[in-house]
Amino acid sequence: MPRLLPPLETFRFFEAAARHLNFTLAAEEMHVTAGAVSQRIKHLEVHLGMSLFRRSGRRMLLTDEGRRLLERVRTAISELAEGVEAIRSSNRDRILTVGMMPAFATYWLLPRLGGFNERHPDIAVNIRPTLSLTDFTRDEVDMAVRFGPGTWPGLRSIKLHDEELVPVCSPAFRGGRLPRSPGDLLKMPLLHDERQPWSLWFKGVELDYRDTGQGPRYGEQNVLLAAAIAGLGVALARALFVQADLEAGRLIKLFPHSVRTKYSYFIVYPPGSESLGKVQAFQEWLLEQASGRQRPR
Repeated sequence: MPRLLPPLETFRFFEAAARHLNFTLAAEEMHVTAGAVSQRIKHLEVHLGMSLFRRSGRRMLLTDEGRRLLERVRTAISELAEGVEAIRSSNRDRILTVGMMPAFATYWLLPRLGGFNERHPDIAVNIRPTLSLTDFTRDEVDMAVRFGPGTWPGLRSIKLHDEELVPVCSPAFRGGRLPRSPGDLLKMPLLHDERQPWSLWFKGVELDYRDTGQGPRYGEQNVLLAAAIAGLGVALARALFVQADLEAGRLIKLFPHSVRTKYSYFIVYPPGSESLGKVQAFQEWLLEQASGRQRPR
């Protein structure tokens, strides 16, 4: 038959009162009134049938029974705290949080992620989409995929994939009357992503181009590609993001000419994180996917 115990919170009140030997200080710590602490202690003493505190002048002291109970309560609280932390640590080992650009997650990672889940069913991957750089000290992120030069102070980085820019549009753009040469694009409605201006591509194919500020501008590749699929114009897309749309016929690559970007994609994490099994497993899998040894399902 289970033993009847007072509410566990009562023992927290008792431990605080016994530690401070002052109900007022214990009340401040527990964010209640001194009367509430006194009432909890009285209920505990009634339940046990003994006094736990005694007065000596203006001082409050523990009785012998109170001291023995305090030892047991402290041991129990310590063991409970250790048990909770052990469960938390075990849970942290099973959850991997990865920061990355929304477009990278949408177009490259998510179509492949089922393969990782099958290989590592014990690791749950949480994607943290963001356009800003992950702050590892604030954002509770284990690792990230960044597009940049590959050097970030205080972080380890491993190149994942280079990138190229390619002009793409809907096959129905302009009723199917598509540009036949790169020069034709100078007269076409162009869709702009300010982080990868058209001037990069035109320079690569040795054409003079001046951005007059005309044409719609989009702050994210997801929206840029959606606009191109809708037939609103020609987009300068990252090749890594358009493969599925090209294969499905939603977009077509207009010319074989592509231009390498100055930056690449990198796996990034704080020093020492490579010793974590979940980080190591995901890094190895990402590099395998980037190498083309295993295509998405």
